[in-house]
Amino acid sequence: MSDDNFEIITSDQVIDSLDNHFKIIAGPGAGKTYWLVNYIKYVLKNSKRIKPTSKIACITYTNVAAEEIQERLNLNEDNVEVSTIHSFLYKNIVKPYAYLLKDENGKNIINFTKLDGHEENVPTKGKISRWKELNNLWYLKDDSKIKDCFSDLGWFFEDGDLKLQVRNGYKRRIGKYNVPKESFYSYKKLHWDEGILHHEDVLYFSYQIIKQYPIIKEFIVAKFPYIFLDEFQDTNPIQTRIIKWLAESGAMIGVIGDPAQSIYKFQGASRKDFIDFSLPGQRNYKIESNRRSSKKIINFLNYIRKNDSVKQDCFRKCEGASISVIESDDIDKVLKLFNDERLRLNLNDDYCVLTRNNESVIKLKNGYKTCDCKIWDNIHEADYRRERFLKRILTAQEFAYRSRYEMAIKEILKTLKTDSEGNIEEPFTKSVIKSDFIKRSVAVSILEYLVNNRTNNINKKLYDFYNELNDDLLGKLGLSLRNLRAKGNFKTLSESLTIKDLINSLKLEEEKDSDIRIIHKAKGTEYQSILVYIENNEDIKHILNPEIDSEEDDCRIYYVAFSRAEDFLCIAVPKLNEEQKRELSSLGFSFMS
Repeated sequence: MSDDNFEIITSDQVIDSLDNHFKIIAGPGAGKTYWLVNYIKYVLKNSKRIKPTSKIACITYTNVAAEEIQERLNLNEDNVEVSTIHSFLYKNIVKPYAYLLKDENGKNIINFTKLDGHEENVPTKGKISRWKELNNLWYLKDDSKIKDCFSDLGWFFEDGDLKLQVRNGYKRRIGKYNVPKESFYSYKKLHWDEGILHHEDVLYFSYQIIKQYPIIKEFIVAKFPYIFLDEFQDTNPIQTRIIKWLAESGAMIGVIGDPAQSIYKFQGASRKDFIDFSLPGQRNYKIESNRRSSKKIINFLNYIRKNDSVKQDCFRKCEGASISVIESDDIDKVLKLFNDERLRLNLNDDYCVLTRNNESVIKLKNGYKTCDCKIWDNIHEADYRRERFLKRILTAQEFAYRSRYEMAIKEILKTLKTDSEGNIEEPFTKSVIKSDFIKRSVAVSILEYLVNNRTNNINKKLYDFYNELNDDLLGKLGLSLRNLRAKGNFKTLSESLTIKDLINSLKLEEEKDSDIRIIHKAKGTEYQSILVYIENNEDIKHILNPEIDSEEDDCRIYYVAFSRAEDFLCIAVPKLNEEQKRELSSLGFSFMS
């Protein structure tokens, strides 16, 4: 990817590329969303490819980003479809054409009549037990390790075909045995027979549908003559293959991204796919200004990616505060020093604390002394059906609390799945819903109850919350949860845990306004002040000896975190040696104590 092949543009510059594919490299704070929104408006106004029945497809990585683009477009006309790649493929390929896929016996691979969206792959005890029975694998005793194995499944190209594999091979090991690779498909089939699709399956089915029925490409291109993809550095090889197929069929493709912000290798993303992405007649561009951060922060970001082809300049011309370092393993002390410094700098409450993993987020929210990072795992072990129910309704509550009502309703509806006779799955008992209209009405009532009572419920024991939900609301709706037994592991847990404990331990798929979150959920955000909490001392090497082009994501993960800051960046680490302190000082860092 030679620099000579890239034209430098600004985020205010509209390219004349109506009849050419394009690729844009844009670093953090470059204004790529602003550019993309303006370019979409330009295409709508000037392109002769847009017909009354066609649309522009704008695909981004998260629902939050999709919502932001939709708001910025502010268009009344229905000729731009903004969505995530999974939503786009599900709506336009999987949902309408899944019935075409048959097995060797001519039977449908998936129960398409029950298809209702896609969800995270969360193995349950019931599915694991059924899988063991089907494959005669009772000798695999450790269900928690089997759960980890199945959670790690993904689709990968092997010898030209897609194969189901674990991303980390060691997770196949259960005691003395390996989980047989040939048994993975039967685990997936248990879900497909119920019309359940996992996120990774959407790419797989889209690929198979187009491969077996190439004419469908023509239908997609006729509807979407332009397809623009944001955050393309996190593309999956299956996604890349599908996009190139659509380009071959006539779609104009535009991809935007930054190789230095590729951090989803663990989900099968391929940074190299973006770097190497090329289509006939493609034009390549770079946006090098950073409109977000102060000069001192940008200088540090340029140091992190010093071996990379992009060097950002400061659009704001603001020197800014020095980057600060806190050396402590006391969470309360770290947060106090960070907040005190924000006040001293006269900064407002626009801040976020970022860290590497969910366990660290829980510790930051709860403190070490009260933190139990395995709360939901413990509930799952005690009663996986109740765990699934509680996780979904509390996730819905938190989505609604953040004004994301449609996602909240979808979560509630997942708890109200029914069989052909309208019976709701456990932990409901003797509960029947006869129509989708009534089901949605019930979902709205449950969500309204949860949101209205959130403040009162937050410090209640799970035991009381569960019983009151059953008696005060569900009973009035003609529904009933399975009663708590006088004894049992779930009852014991429910008497010791509060709703606040459960909420603080939730791992929401996407967060819009949480002030403590993992770095992966900070993509596309920006804050006046950022605290990056580094729990592992070894990770300081990604600052002192950055390898932005490494095969592994570690350095880029921290780069993404650092680049969220506008005016004040603070880094907390448990312990530094004298050499590390000297090196950080030479980079212009100041130490807080």
